[in-house]
Amino acid sequence: MSKDCCSPKDSDCCEEVDVNVKVNVDVGKIVKYVCITAVLIVGIIFGTNCYNKMLSNNRAHL
Repeated sequence: MSKDCCSPKDSDCCEEVDVNVKVNVDVGKIVKYVCITAVLIVGIIFGTNCYNKMLSNNRAHL
């Protein structure tokens, strides 16, 4: 009892449809946003480490 899902149910009533799809990929924008994201991630990691060192230095001086 196999059913072919790709064949039309009623071949008499189906019309031939032509579909064109155009996809534009702007590589420059992708690279730009990936670089900005990488800089932000590195900045967050570096800032967090510096903040933790600052807190540990303040505790050592107390």
